[in-house]
Parts: sequence; structure tokens; C-alpha cells
Amino acid sequence: MEAATWVLFTIGVAIILAKIGDSIIEKFELPGVLGELLMGMLLGNLVYFGIVGKEYLPITMGSSEVIDFLAKLGIIFLLFLGALDTDIEQLKRTGITATVSTLLGVFVPLIMGYYALRWMGYGHREAFAGGVLLTATSIGLTVRVMMDLGVLRSEVGAASLSASVMDDFLGIALVIFAVGSGSLLGLGIKIVLFFIITGVLGWYFIDHYVKFAEKLRVEKGVLGLIVGMMFLFAALAEGWFAAAIEGAFMMGLILSKLPEGKRIMEEVKSIGYGLLIPIFFVHTGAMLNLKVFGNADALKLAFVLSVIAIVGKIAGRGFGAWITAWGRGKDFLFTHENFKMSLQMGIGSVPRTEVALVDLMVAIHGGAIPPDDVPKFIAATLIFITVSVLVTPPLLKWAFKEEVEKQRRAKIEARKERIEKKKKAR
Repeated sequence: MEAATWVLFTIGVAIILAKIGDSIIEKFELPGVLGELLMGMLLGNLVYFGIVGKEYLPITMGSSEVIDFLAKLGIIFLLFLGALDTDIEQLKRTGITATVSTLLGVFVPLIMGYYALRWMGYGHREAFAGGVLLTATSIGLTVRVMMDLGVLRSEVGAASLSASVMDDFLGIALVIFAVGSGSLLGLGIKIVLFFIITGVLGWYFIDHYVKFAEKLRVEKGVLGLIVGMMFLFAALAEGWFAAAIEGAFMMGLILSKLPEGKRIMEEVKSIGYGLLIPIFFVHTGAMLNLKVFGNADALKLAFVLSVIAIVGKIAGRGFGAWITAWGRGKDFLFTHENFKMSLQMGIGSVPRTEVALVDLMVAIHGGAIPPDDVPKFIAATLIFITVSVLVTPPLLKWAFKEEVEKQRRAKIEARKERIEKKKKAR
């Protein structure tokens, strides 16, 4: 059979298993995305262990340009949906908290990673590159879990979303600095221009654009033109920063102020959750090669990186959120609520996936990591990615247990009220 046949076969298998995994994991009261990741890990390791040839199951990174691209579309749609579901006023209120926690959430693990690797005997440049690997959060996983738990529109959800976007920009700047290639000034200019084009101009002209889409009076015209513009924003961000998700996020954020944005959410969810988003998480899970756990040197490095990846982010971003007291003043500083919200903020920053791998590849190709250490760093990065991805969903479920329980009770009460109304109507 032709390659296209196996690509179609793999897409079908990935989506079916993703939904089955979703269902199984939710029965254990855990976020369903964990099931999608585990199904991806299963499929990927069928290839890694030679049980199935990668030409017959091209789910691993680099096996199929089509599936790699569909996975990228998945994270683009996920960030677009996350921004569409954002409360702009909430985002404004948490701006200072998001900014401070971003800075500490980046530099605490960076500094911890640098000194830990120096202590282990690595050179200055290599240790700095290792620290950079720990800086960027996998925004996709955090957004998905928070959406599943129904807390993305909370203060913590809004702050986590904007902080993770800022994380990416800082991560890009740091990896350029680490390898000594590219211009930080040029990057800064591009970032400013990006926000002017997408943020300022988009904010003031989006309503005219939507009205134009409505005047076309064609089937799904508004949805088509909005998704089309999202891809243009994503293309701009991809061309300038290799970060298409930032463009999709900005389009969703701009559109969230209009009622049309909320109206098309269900249509966008149908595309995203029915096709692209499950492929992204299965593809992410398929990156986690279990063979890397057999390398002793890599395990030692991975243990150090994993501990810092978790502790450094929780401490850095969590402390950053705590010292701002969420804009409520010094009386809120030592309250239980501040500690809880700050811990939630920190836990939401734990996962690392594609951004850490991108930073690793840039560091390797830029010469920051010597050739002799490359296999060890690749294995260690895959291990700490695996650990961070698998621990985040249950940790977030635990951190938001009060909010989840409150939602559950509210649903039960609403159901009781509907039943009572039906009884009275009879």
C-alpha cells in the first residue's frame, strides 16, 4: 500500500484510541488528556521497540510530515480555543501577577539548572543551555487540563495562560543568547511589531472584519474567515519566532471580546476536539521513547533535570504569584487563598514538551552542547519531558479539587432543580 494509506490508517487509529483512552482515564477521575498521552506512548513504543515499522505507523516525530503538521494544527486550534474562552477583564486583573510569575518561573529553573549542571562537571555554555531547556512551559497541556476541569476562566487560569505565552517569548530569547546566534535586538523589534499588528490593529478592526464576513451570507462564512485570519496570524508568528501558537492565541484573544467569538466556539471545538487536538496529544505521547530509561548517565542527568523542572517551576512561578498577592494588597499575602492560588499557578507551569525539544535542537546545532554529550542530553530531555507531562494532569486535578467539587455540586443541584420543575409541570 502507498504511504498515504498508512498515514490515513494512523490518523484513524490515533483518533479512535485517543477517545478510548480519554474515556478510560476519566473513569478514574483524572483529566482525559492523560489517556490520550498514554495511547500515544503505546503507539510510539510499538515503533521504537521494532514491533511495527514506522512506515506502517508514522506517529513518531519526523515519520510523516502530514501527521507532524496535523499535530501542529492541533496545538494551534487548542490555543485559539483557550484564548477564545478567556475573560479579558480577568486577564487584565492578573496582568501583574502573570508578568512577575513569568519572570521568576523562567529564571529560577534556569539558575537552578545552570548551577546543578556546573556542579555535575558540565562547562559554562553547556550548563546554561541545559538551564534554558527548563524555562518554557508546554502551554497546550496546561490549557487542555484547565479547560477539562472548567477552571480556565478563573483568575489562576487566565494568569497561567498569559504567563505561558510570555514564557515562550523569553525562551526564544534565551536560546538565541545561549547559542550566540541571531539578534536579540532583531527579536525584540519583531515582538513589538507583532503585538502592534496583531494586538493593536486587530483589536480595533476585528469587529469590521466580522461584519464583512456576515455580509457574505455564505455557509459557515464567519467561521471560515475567522479561521482563515487565525492562520494568517499564526503564519506571521511562525515566520518571525517559529511559534505559530502565539499568533493563534492573539487572534482568539482579540475575538473573545465579540459575541461572535463565543458563538463560533462550539464549531471550532468540533474541528479541534473531533480531529486535530487528539492527534496533537497522541503525537506528543508518541515522542516519549521508553528506551531512554535504559541509559544510566542519561538517567542521572534526567533525575536532576526532572527535579528542577518540577520544583523550579512551582517555586519560581508560584512565589512570583504569591508576592503579588493577586493584586489584593498586603492583607491577602499570608492568607490560605493566596497560597492555594499561587500553588495552582506553579503546578500549571510544570509540563514541558515540544518547546524543550526545540530549544535542545537549537542548542545542539548551535554548538552549545558538545557532540559527545548530545545522546545523553537527548535521552535526559525525553525523560524529564515524560515525567513532567505525566505528573501534571493529576497534580492539577489535586490542586483544583475544591473548585472541581464545587462545580460537581452545582451540577447536581441544577439537575435536581430541573427534575423538580418537571414534576411540578406534570
